Amino acid sequence: MNISFHTGKSAMIAQAKALAVYGNNIANVNTVGYQQLRPDFADCLYVTERATEPDWQTGHGTYVQKTDLMFGESHFQWTDRMLDFAVAGEGFFAVEDRYGDVHYTRDGAFQMTQLDGEWYLVSGNGEYVLDNNRERIIVPFDETDTEADWGALNQMVGVFEFANPYGLDAMGSNRYIENGKSGIAIPNENATKLQGTLCVSNVDLATQMVKLIETQRAYQISSRVVTTSDELARIANNLR
Repeated sequence: MNISFHTGKSAMIAQAKALAVYGNNIANVNTVGYQQLRPDFADCLYVTERATEPDWQTGHGTYVQKTDLMFGESHFQWTDRMLDFAVAGEGFFAVEDRYGDVHYTRDGAFQMTQLDGEWYLVSGNGEYVLDNNRERIIVPFDETDTEADWGALNQMVGVFEFANPYGLDAMGSNRYIENGKSGIAIPNENATKLQGTLCVSNVDLATQMVKLIETQRAYQISSRVVTTSDELARIANNLR
């Protein structure tokens, strides 16, 4: 295959993936606790054209080798709703899904659900919110049993930190799971939890729009490389 054709094709595929990443960031500009992603490009293999010229190498395009989590600065939004929580720092809330798997999230827009006569703290998706011992949280009530004890609830909500949060695996629905790169989740009993507050998305819309336009232009240029390569090949084949 013509090397220039392969180079242009690989670049188009890589830029299309980058467009999807930036488009997803823009779509989540209003998602509570969302942490933006960034595509990380890498060059493909090189070949040596001549054995007598080891420094004469030809590249084979590019590809997206991974996407990076960007835990940048975001701001807080006061909601005056006592079931809303935000972590001041790099901590995460732990939630347990219906399969018993534990995920971590920055989304603190919680709810309450009743089960067997008890009120449990759950996420917006119905997952159980966990304390620092990874146990489900039963919402405490005052002596009259009519009003939740919001101060006690604040103390019960668990916050977890990782040695390398940038190594977490994104699972969708604003959830992350630990792995060997991130290290295990460590409870932080001294974490600052803001009640009646939400941590909003850290997406800078203006920056993401610029990245989107840059990527679109790169895709167009790469498609032109493919077109030009095809035209040159057709000319060569028609030579008499």
